[in-house]
Amino acid sequence: MLHGLKRTLGLCAMVLMAFWATCAAAQTASDSSALAGPPDLIGIAERGHLVVAMTSFDNAPFYSVKDGKLVGIDVDLSNDIAAALGVDVVFDRTAETFNDVVAKVKNGEADIAVSKISRTNARALVVAFSDPYVRLKNALMFNRLNLAQKSQGQDLGDYIRNFNGDLGVIENSSFANFAKLRFPKANLVPFKTWGEVVDATIAGKIDAAYRDEFEVRRIAEDRPETSISLRTVTIADARDAIAVAVPWNAPRLLAMVNQVIDDRPTELNADDVIALYRKSIAPQAEH
Repeated sequence: MLHGLKRTLGLCAMVLMAFWATCAAAQTASDSSALAGPPDLIGIAERGHLVVAMTSFDNAPFYSVKDGKLVGIDVDLSNDIAAALGVDVVFDRTAETFNDVVAKVKNGEADIAVSKISRTNARALVVAFSDPYVRLKNALMFNRLNLAQKSQGQDLGDYIRNFNGDLGVIENSSFANFAKLRFPKANLVPFKTWGEVVDATIAGKIDAAYRDEFEVRRIAEDRPETSISLRTVTIADARDAIAVAVPWNAPRLLAMVNQVIDDRPTELNADDVIALYRKSIAPQAEH
């Protein structure tokens, strides 16, 4: 009888050991699955850094090198996103244009693009966009003399709505596309750089320039003498949404980016950006 009891107890112990082993294996598998995380975040976690695409040229106050350090709105946002993911950040600044920055994300060369990127339908076909973190009204910058001669005293609003003059834009830019929709009667004149657009407007070679409110207002900050030859008109009902570009197949990464943006105090507008721009170009006090 005693021998039978010992045998029964031994069998029970073996069953219990097998049970706990199964539970432990299941828990380990569960923990491993939890640690692995969503597929679109695994590569970033294993690499230990987030690759952020930006243009090769500076664009203060969004991103620029000051005193040997990369600073700005987009730099701070990139650092916040990397911190939320628990990794470092590496900036890829080899893209020559804003479209090239988007292509970096599309082609898998960067995890995200944070580079004052305008959210457009064409770009949204190849990448996903976050919620906007800056919204800027559209604006026109007219050559004053051309405006006076061609508007011939008619209401400025009517003249703009039916604008059919020469309109300068940056070639292959978001505003080149916006202009086709907003000003279908205008003769679009593409230029390689914004500086060329501005110079052509000042010289009267074109009637007006078209871009976001910040970039147009920044001309007055950088070149106050142009107020004699230029007139700025803001278009209240047209806005440029600045957002982060994310791969179309990275839903969890997009969710994290949106969460970081949502946790920020406010969505910036042109007044905020102009104030930050003035601060970014102000000379440093001597110590």
